[in-house]
Order: sequence, then C-alpha cells, then structure tokens
Amino acid sequence: MIRRRTLLLASAGALTLAVAAAAAADSYLEGTVERRVSEAVACRLDTDKGVDVELEGPLAGLGALTGTVGTVRVTAQGLRHQGTDVDFAATLHGVSTDGRTDGGSVTATVAYEQLAAKIGDEGEAVELGTDGSHLTVTGGAGGLPVTVVTKLSTTENSVTITPATVGLLGRQVPVETLSGFPGASGIADKLAPRTVEIPDLPEGTRLTGAHAAAAGLVLDFALAPGAAPDRAAAGCAAA
Repeated sequence: MIRRRTLLLASAGALTLAVAAAAAADSYLEGTVERRVSEAVACRLDTDKGVDVELEGPLAGLGALTGTVGTVRVTAQGLRHQGTDVDFAATLHGVSTDGRTDGGSVTATVAYEQLAAKIGDEGEAVELGTDGSHLTVTGGAGGLPVTVVTKLSTTENSVTITPATVGLLGRQVPVETLSGFPGASGIADKLAPRTVEIPDLPEGTRLTGAHAAAAGLVLDFALAPGAAPDRAAAGCAAA
C-alpha cells in the first residue's frame, strides 16, 4: 500500500512537472511568435509604428511548432495610408507560420479632423463629429452655420456621406424639404453627398461598413482567406 501510494505521488509529481514545463515552453514560444508576427506585420504595412500582437488560442505558442498559431489579434495606432493616419485593429483566423490565414476582419478608425480635410470644400472648413449614433458635419452653408446629420453607405472601396437632416431654427429638417424654407435654397445646394475613395486596398480586402464613434469614423473590412500581402521583395519575412 505504501509503495503504491509512493508511486501515485511520484506520478502526480511528474505530471505536474510536465504540465509546468509545457506551460513554460508555450509561454516562451508564444512570446517569440508574437514578436515575429509583429515584425512581419509592421514590414508588410510599411510602418515603423509599434504593432501589438496577441495570440488568442490555447497553447498557441506550442501550436507554432506544427505551423499553425490559430487566431491572432493585431493592433496598431497612427498607421499612414494615402496621406491619412488610421488606428488599426485586426482579428486573423487560422494564421500559419508561412503567412497564410483563414480570413478575418479589420477595423480602421480615422480621426474626424483628418476626414474633414478630405470632404471640405476648398477654403471652407468643416467640423465632423457624432451625435452618438450618426456622423455630423458642421460648417457654413448659404452664409449660415449649420449642423447636418448624415447617413453612411459603402461600396467595397469607398464611403459615401449623405446629408439626411439639417439643424435649422432649432429643428431637424429633412434635407429634401429645405426648398420650402425661405432663404434655405442656398443651403440645400451645398448638401450634395460626398464620396471618399479608399484606394490601394490589399488583394482580398473589401470594405463592408462604416459607423461614427467617439474617436472617429470606423471603417469595417473583411479579409478573404489566403496569403498575406506579399512584400517579400522588400525583405518581409513570414511569421
């Protein structure tokens, strides 16, 4: 009985040590993989900004030994694209060490000040913000300062901002009825929809939606399964 108990205790101790060793190995490998993915993503995004990477799957570090690290969360702030700074967050599924994924999703947040510079008329400043649900545009129209509540629509590579209502005389007036207000025809003429193109998206990336948030306009993208954008010619390594 004593010998059996001793064997059981020894087996339990060995199992505990094995689990602890596996956990330590996973933690070490996870840190290594996260660092390599961060470097690869930063290179492919052509940025010197810090890119944060988090492996979300259990024992993801050990999984890298088989060539697959599972789900990866990537975030970065202040990335420069087409002259605009964006904050970037991506969730990539089925990431492999050769740079392939099973698809994923991305959000890119553009500060309102940056977006305003793209939609304002030359020599006329506009201020963008949100009423908590919608994108709002405040500026001069017909010689009067007005705030416009807008609707957003998207294609695979563009966002269209369409004025819906205008704050006028303490009321929210639908844009299509402005012509019935004395002196408001000049305002109506200024309220055409504005489309912002998003060129040079990586292959397999498409815009799926947009919404206004406190930090700025949030653009939602879907990523098709496949290889990450190839920047091997620039010296970018796989994860």
